[in-house]
Amino acid sequence: MSAQGQISRRFMFMMAMTCALCAGCNYFNQPLIYSIAEDLQISVAQSGWTVVLTQIGYATGLFLFVPLGDLFEKRLYICSLMFCTGLALIGLSASTNLHMLYGFTLLASFCSITTQILIPFAASLSQRDKSAEVVGLLMSGVLVGILFARTVAGLISTLWSWHAVYLFSGCAILLLSLAMWFQLPSAKSQLQMNILQIYRSLFTFARTEPMLIRRSMIGGLGFSMLSIIFTTMTFILAEAPYHFNDFQIGLMGIVGVVGIWSSQWTGKMIGRHREKWIAHLATCGLILAWIPLFFAQNYLWIYILGLILAYFGISCLHVLNQNLVYRISMQARSRINAIYMTCYFSGAGLGAFLSLHLWKSYGWSACVILGFIFALLIFVINYYDLNQERNLANIQPEP
Repeated sequence: MSAQGQISRRFMFMMAMTCALCAGCNYFNQPLIYSIAEDLQISVAQSGWTVVLTQIGYATGLFLFVPLGDLFEKRLYICSLMFCTGLALIGLSASTNLHMLYGFTLLASFCSITTQILIPFAASLSQRDKSAEVVGLLMSGVLVGILFARTVAGLISTLWSWHAVYLFSGCAILLLSLAMWFQLPSAKSQLQMNILQIYRSLFTFARTEPMLIRRSMIGGLGFSMLSIIFTTMTFILAEAPYHFNDFQIGLMGIVGVVGIWSSQWTGKMIGRHREKWIAHLATCGLILAWIPLFFAQNYLWIYILGLILAYFGISCLHVLNQNLVYRISMQARSRINAIYMTCYFSGAGLGAFLSLHLWKSYGWSACVILGFIFALLIFVINYYDLNQERNLANIQPEP
């Protein structure tokens, strides 16, 4: 693989697999909440807090580690983080009490931000006219990991135990880190900044790039919506009238194939300069999604329809947002991505926290109202952003 130019399909597939595993390992716990609670003899509420801790750990890792991708040699940095993630997952598989469960959950999610360094790095390695397509393909890998993590975790938990889920995934990431070491090109940074200056520059970007903040707010609210759906899915499907087991709950991840397709489709549409059209289509879809989602506890097929609309809208918006914010500066892509993705996963943590509270206190209807409010906010912010005289959709990528 050369430092810049054509990326082979085989190497793109390997990077997509890396994205899938590193992103997906943060979502194994969602269909396993009841199994973990029973095995460790803790309450379902205590087990459910691993979902929130995962998002907190990931958001913290995004803020602290991703900006340094502009400073350190990227191959060593990416592979080191993958190695630490693999070890943390193996430690998580050996958890026998609540403290170990929480500790290794935080550590694994903290280090698993590799994807957010790899994606902008891959975009910079590719040819200018292929950059959006590469981002779209790797984002498809991320979505494969996030959406099918539940299916794989549910299957392995049903056949063996929840411990095996984390043991297998940890070993797989360790092996992938070795493969990536031999495939990624060495890329030393030319940036003349120290670590403190790197972190200070984050606040400079946040202050001087209002377009970046608006797209980050849209991304954060979108993932808050998705987190509401993911966090409550186990509760909806494990209780009456469905009474699904871990594997059956995990199978709902198959619905996410629409998100995988829409990520690649969005990358191609961006290549044809259809950014504004995609944004309006996706935001309208997110609002409409909450109508069928309201009936999730009564009709499975209507619930699935709502999931399809939500996955489509969120996937399109995320790929669009990442392609737009990368246009701000090629030299600062890791820092820009750190700001965007920190907002993105902070939104996930907020969605998980609020949905757990609302579900326990008021039920699914309150969660639907919250999600609908988030969708309306996304529509308003997106409409305002794209109608500014200067917006990222009108700026072409840097060569």
